Amino acid sequence: MKPLRLLLSATLLATTIITVAPGARADDDAKIEARIEAWGRNCKNALVAKYPKASMADISVELGATLKQSIDAGETTLKQIKESGLTYNWTYKKKSGYCNTDGEGNVTEVVKQ
Repeated sequence: MKPLRLLLSATLLATTIITVAPGARADDDAKIEARIEAWGRNCKNALVAKYPKASMADISVELGATLKQSIDAGETTLKQIKESGLTYNWTYKKKSGYCNTDGEGNVTEVVKQ
């Protein structure tokens, strides 16, 4: 009787995790997307300050490709983003580089390559 009870308990636990996890993951996904957008805007603002003749429309900012793939695959979590921040690639006219943010969205580095 005990093996059957153990099997039923394990099945119930797995079912609970499966039904709860997608909602939690969706919430984290929404928070990650909000950070990507807001912190990318912070990078744009830093670039406008660095290049006074530039407008927000003149500057293109994209999440780093490797980081984007990792987030899309679910390999990078909200917790990790809060700890490490995000990295963006930027272009302005013929200039390009990257912009790093900390775990609160503050721009920590703007580098021209």
